[in-house]
Amino acid sequence: MEKGLRDFLLIWWRQPFDFAWTARHLRSRGMLRIHQVFIGAFSLLYGLTALLTMLWASRDGGAVTGQALVLVVAISSAVLGLIWIVGPFPTKRQSAAFAVYADFAVLAVIACYQDAFTAMPGLALLAANGIYIVVAHGPRALALHLVFTVAAFGWLYALALAQDTAEPSVVTVRLLVLLPTVVGVPVIVQSYLLALRMGAVDALYDPLTRLLNRRGLDDEVTGLVPAGGAHLGVLAVDIDKFKAVNDGHGHDAGDRVLVSVANAARDAVTSLRVRSVIARTGGEEFVLVVDAGPRTVREVADRLHQAVTRCDATVVPTVSVGVATAWTSDRELPAAIRALIERADAAMYRAKGVGGNCTFSADDAVPAGE
Repeated sequence: MEKGLRDFLLIWWRQPFDFAWTARHLRSRGMLRIHQVFIGAFSLLYGLTALLTMLWASRDGGAVTGQALVLVVAISSAVLGLIWIVGPFPTKRQSAAFAVYADFAVLAVIACYQDAFTAMPGLALLAANGIYIVVAHGPRALALHLVFTVAAFGWLYALALAQDTAEPSVVTVRLLVLLPTVVGVPVIVQSYLLALRMGAVDALYDPLTRLLNRRGLDDEVTGLVPAGGAHLGVLAVDIDKFKAVNDGHGHDAGDRVLVSVANAARDAVTSLRVRSVIARTGGEEFVLVVDAGPRTVREVADRLHQAVTRCDATVVPTVSVGVATAWTSDRELPAAIRALIERADAAMYRAKGVGGNCTFSADDAVPAGE
């Protein structure tokens, strides 16, 4: 169904934007370093542009004042570019500060030109800033950038007309060529990214339980482990006799059981205030990855069993749970998570083998807690 302009703008404005999710998504696709190198290269180019502005401006009839300011912009842009290329990925605040710096640095260099008409093409650099904001910070930050951009154009256009170094018609044509491009390109990119992001997010979630699916689990779990590593626990959860629920009560009842167990998993980790990633990885199978040690992981399992007994589904289910824990570094995370899931799965099948409705640990020969 086609959306009207108003509907699209409301979706565009209300779309939540998670900087950390974007970083994790780029990292999971192996594109984070490439992204950093591209941004760093553009920042170095900004520094070179500022330097050439200072060196060559007098030769093209656009003399520059405030050469010390231009030099500061050139050096600082080069330093920031190198930090992007060789340093760690920035935090959300650092990234926002970089975006603000980029906008004001462009305007500062342009303001040093004595001839506003000659300086007007420099505003095209704001389009690149806008695209970065689109990727890193989303629609609301872009709206602030566009307000700044339009104000910058209005100021420089008025200044060019007042200086009268070119015919008003020529100044106006230059404005009409630059403004739609500088404003329009980030907006168009944002609209495409919005559609792609919504599709990407939908592809990572199970539509029934709104938990992550297996692919979403792979994407999100990287956010649990800090640079120094962490103790992670995995709980593999399977609903006991789920086929009998579907056969005896219908698939609608089965769906309600799935949703109830998903909510019980959420309640279990929320009640203990532990960081976690929860996914539905199969028909009646769930995986919880918890940022916690063995004792807390077993308590999560206990809370999960208790929460399942309070389900409001037509049929109150039981679950078999297998747990596995290990210290994991961020560098070995994918392989470590796969190994933990395999161990937890094996423990879960042991729990099912003794009748279900219990927890087995991968490290124990008896049910956890017994």
